[in-house]
Amino acid sequence: MTGLEAQALQGFCARFGVSPPFDTERIRAGRNSEVLLVSNRQGRWILKHYYQHASDTRDRLGTEFEFLAFLQDSGVNRAPRPKGADHELGYGLYSFLPGARPGVIGSGHISQAADFVREINRHRRSAGAERLRNAADACMSWRDHLNLTESRLAQLLATTPTAPLEFDAQAFVRDQLLRFWAELKRTILGDVAEGELAASLAPECRIISPSDFGFHNALEDAGDLSFVDFEYAGWDDPAKLICDFFCQPELPVSADQGLQFREELLGDWPDSDGVRRRVRHLLPVHRVKWCCIMLNEFKLEGRKRRSHAGIEPEGLLAGQLRKAKQYFDTHLASTH
Repeated sequence: MTGLEAQALQGFCARFGVSPPFDTERIRAGRNSEVLLVSNRQGRWILKHYYQHASDTRDRLGTEFEFLAFLQDSGVNRAPRPKGADHELGYGLYSFLPGARPGVIGSGHISQAADFVREINRHRRSAGAERLRNAADACMSWRDHLNLTESRLAQLLATTPTAPLEFDAQAFVRDQLLRFWAELKRTILGDVAEGELAASLAPECRIISPSDFGFHNALEDAGDLSFVDFEYAGWDDPAKLICDFFCQPELPVSADQGLQFREELLGDWPDSDGVRRRVRHLLPVHRVKWCCIMLNEFKLEGRKRRSHAGIEPEGLLAGQLRKAKQYFDTHLASTH
């Protein structure tokens, strides 16, 4: 951090009641933002420096800060409190939550995760909820789910490989992912009527989703979970939230745990049978999507975001390709 950057950070924190002198420590939490632990004699806070680039138009700061303000106004706990934001600097300041990533995931963890989402959605008809944005990559129809995965495949195939590892990654996408995808899409198009594919999900059937939701974004303290990282949060299809919960690769859940989350989350949800049907058909669609997400680093923009977040580039590409292949072999290869 340069002297000017340190001065800007100190000025920002002071505006929101965190007075220097304080210590800052970069922590490894987040793949798109630089995350700092700020501490002084009065306490500890989390400062996020959000990735900003002309080619990435997502307002990560605005989305997360507004979502956490909605949670605070709604009395929803187990999430950071927003303290201050500066869009020009790309800084967001939040309360510090104690704890560490959970180790072994048990049924109690699943229940706490489902309870958190259900608590959020008890306020879905409030004025604050109406002001929330759609989630990043929100899917409001069957067609949206298919287009989302198809666009990620297309982006990976549109890159021009220049090194052996990049050629390997593109061959994996072309020869395995794309071949699986063509067969899967053909099956879904045969099972779902054309009119249903394009029909938009009724507003009362949409969910306020934390997005990118799983135990990789959870902190456990004395058995109690809290949740962080809401850069993609907003209104979405509950089937997408459930599929992504099943699909998370960092701290994965078992099939039984995914089903437990689905059932505890849905409860008396409107059209719960429709959600279950979409999850059955769309889970492999989102598995393919997650393989593509693991290969984001093969796109230049993905590497820039990881570098901004402080993730070392050495070995990154080889590791991500290995993970994507293992994920495909585990969850998709045996299904066709």
